[in-house]
Amino acid sequence: MFWGSFSFSVVASLMPIKGMMNLHKYNDVIERTVIPHMRNAFPDGGGKFQKIVPCLSSEKVKTNFRKQN
Repeated sequence: MFWGSFSFSVVASLMPIKGMMNLHKYNDVIERTVIPHMRNAFPDGGGKFQKIVPCLSSEKVKTNFRKQN
């Protein structure tokens, strides 16, 4: 499986995921890929991350996002 993200102006690199996606892998993807991509694409903080995987919207993931903002 691969994880990818994009915005209207930037396409981020694909990140290979070994095995099934779980909370820990999701958090790793967020920290290593999504947050740097969002900071690069939206330096003014105007971007919004659309979470389309509701089963991985745990409190741990939400806390991780809050810490990064």
